Amino acid sequence: MKRFPVNMITCIKGLVAHQIITASAISVVVLMYAIGISMMMAKGGDVTSLLLYVNPVVLLAAMVLMGQYLYAYDNHIVNGRERVEWPQWKMWSFVAGLFFMVVLWSSPMNFLIHRSMTLYTIKLMGEFELAAPLLVFGMPSNIFTINHNTRYLYGLLKFAHRPAVTSIILLFLLVFWSMSNQMYLGLKYGVLFTLLPGAYLAVGILVWMQSLKVFPSLPNLRNHLQKAVYVWATELAMMGMGGIWFWSATSMNPMQSSHMLWGLTRLSDQHLAGLFMTALSLPTMCLVTWHFWQWMEEILHDPETRLYSVIDNENAASSNHQ
Repeated sequence: MKRFPVNMITCIKGLVAHQIITASAISVVVLMYAIGISMMMAKGGDVTSLLLYVNPVVLLAAMVLMGQYLYAYDNHIVNGRERVEWPQWKMWSFVAGLFFMVVLWSSPMNFLIHRSMTLYTIKLMGEFELAAPLLVFGMPSNIFTINHNTRYLYGLLKFAHRPAVTSIILLFLLVFWSMSNQMYLGLKYGVLFTLLPGAYLAVGILVWMQSLKVFPSLPNLRNHLQKAVYVWATELAMMGMGGIWFWSATSMNPMQSSHMLWGLTRLSDQHLAGLFMTALSLPTMCLVTWHFWQWMEEILHDPETRLYSVIDNENAASSNHQ
């Protein structure tokens, strides 16, 4: 019998082995869904609205991922491989990333998004800047292997993993197809509303995987300086867009609601969205700083660099003088 990539028995074993974590996470999310459904039904919503605003597919996908992950984590604890570090904080990071993914992607917050550009910005950018790094930090870099026999999947992942490809995708999302147009079309068409958070999550995961070298066999930038410049360039586009929104004197806010959330004007809501878009870039800017200091440490400790030689000669001259 042919084995499927996702084994449901494996997922169930992983969830059962961590009853407290599973029960707590699922209870919070189910409660969130129940509140959203009651709000919608109170307004006389139909089945289409139910599937649009409270989509259980995202929750089910998160449960499958969590079950697979927890099962693999338990197997590693029992039969750990050499040179593989999988501490408990990585497990909590992955579970937290899944939780943020569900909350931002498909939650009762979606009932209010049509009244606030700020909430839509948090929804999309939160997937890139919050959920993506938490998921990537939960991946032990030297335990996941890619089956080269699955040529098409491996080829697609290898192609998408190239920093140049990721940069072009991100440039298209933020520049050629501005977030204002994304918001307008996303609120107008249910398919775009559902898929756009997934696009931001996927691109964010690729950027963080390239920077932290989760899959060493896939294309990666060579050193910390290249990675620092690469991540800084991707963030510059986002922070630039946020700066334009924050400082603009004219409204680019696509929200057409006559009752804006928190009683804000469309321009004030746009300024707040720009502020959040810039502020949510802090995690990846911290990654830029880490790469820069790693590069500086390599330069200072490399005996072949000119800086190291100058410092060594000065110390030797000082010792001879004494």
